[in-house]
Amino acid sequence: MTIERHISPTININGSSKDDLIDPRRKAMDHLMDAIEALKQATPNGRDYPGNLDRLDQDRKEHFDRLSALRALHTALMVEAVNIQEQGQ
Repeated sequence: MTIERHISPTININGSSKDDLIDPRRKAMDHLMDAIEALKQATPNGRDYPGNLDRLDQDRKEHFDRLSALRALHTALMVEAVNIQEQGQ
């Protein structure tokens, strides 16, 4: 999964501060890393699919697609936070 677009707030005198825009993104990124690490522990293993390699392959593909989606979201949040931080410097 590739996230093509990013949320792009503009820092302005009447809007939220940089910290108020960046901090929730950092927290979300931390939680995503926790979710990624937890999900890695649930990787489908062949020993749980006796005699059903097709199902194992399908489930592993789905599993790694989930991890990719979480990593893409983490990257998107990082890009947003960096873009916000770089405003007005």
